[in-house]
Amino acid sequence: MALKGADNMKKIIFIIMDGAADKEKSALALAKKPYLDMLAANGFCGIWTGPAAPKDYNVKSLSEIANLELLGYSWSESPGRGFLEALGIGLKPTKNAIYFRANFATVDKAWNILDRRAGRDESGLKELSKKLSMSINGVKIKFYKGVGHRGVLELSGFSPAVSDSDIGRKKPQKIVALGKDAKAVKTADVLNAFLKRSQDILSSDPINKKRRNPANFILIRGPGSYKRAESFKERYGMRACSVSNSGIIQGISRYLGIDVIPAGGYSDIEEDLSEKTDIAINALERYDFVLMHINGADVFSHDKNFKGKIKFIEKIDNEVFSKIIKLRHIKIAVISDHKTSSATGEHSFGPVPFLIYSGEDVDGIEKFDEKGCRGGFVAANPMHKILQEV
Repeated sequence: MALKGADNMKKIIFIIMDGAADKEKSALALAKKPYLDMLAANGFCGIWTGPAAPKDYNVKSLSEIANLELLGYSWSESPGRGFLEALGIGLKPTKNAIYFRANFATVDKAWNILDRRAGRDESGLKELSKKLSMSINGVKIKFYKGVGHRGVLELSGFSPAVSDSDIGRKKPQKIVALGKDAKAVKTADVLNAFLKRSQDILSSDPINKKRRNPANFILIRGPGSYKRAESFKERYGMRACSVSNSGIIQGISRYLGIDVIPAGGYSDIEEDLSEKTDIAINALERYDFVLMHINGADVFSHDKNFKGKIKFIEKIDNEVFSKIIKLRHIKIAVISDHKTSSATGEHSFGPVPFLIYSGEDVDGIEKFDEKGCRGGFVAANPMHKILQEV
């Protein structure tokens, strides 16, 4: 049911620190973050129970459903990761096509995955992407480069009811139909043929002879197709924008009718946090709800760089929350979308810390981390909790 009646509420800035959460001895617990802890000590702290997912959901795509659920949408309302990624890079997806999230990766001759992100080096990837559009058994395939090592794969027609090739194992998995539907079976066959043909093209390309980590394989996951969701404005009665340079956040924003405000050029480890914060704060003049997404902690986690994650959280505190604490008459909410382990480099389900600044100490919690926030409220729906406390 839509939540109406937001006309007289305070404006809201909702800050998502991607992958910042972890186990109790975490980067959030060890980082020096006086400004963020100041917000925690003057508001409501607790946990979000974390993203829910359908059976056998690929945890590598967790950002898809986690960020939808942060905005009060169920995983069942998602069109699929690939469709959101297509929106995120500015495509206008058609109703009769299927879309996949793709990664350039490095594999050896036996297709053992050596680097799932091809060294996070995007040199030459634009040129390589142009060579991967083709037709297989009458099915048109288009490949679009995304940000960094990422891409989007588009197939004309057929069925999204197929498995992922990228599920975190040492080898890419053979794609299979999820059921006996003939269209899904043909889709799986075409995709497996594409992976083999694209690997042949990439492996022999002169560009990859020059790269330290050859981008010689395409990993795909998250099939998606056209679907319509109730807009954020329809559901909450608020005019909203997002400030992010993340493809999935921009895709979710466009899917929900949230205005996208670019936050500078893309980089996995964001260098523009102070500028991004200024953009978000200025947006509060025109919008009721501002979503600010910060990506870097998740990247350090994937790279198993625990010290780097700590330092990046300290950077967030110094460049973002030092400015956010100066806001007056604004509802401030801070959360992590999911846990990302610095030990394994993988996403995981489970509760994450969540704070809502109110200007007064409500619960005696003084630090924003997993252990401290566990002593506060428990929220199953972050948006409902934020609106409840407005």
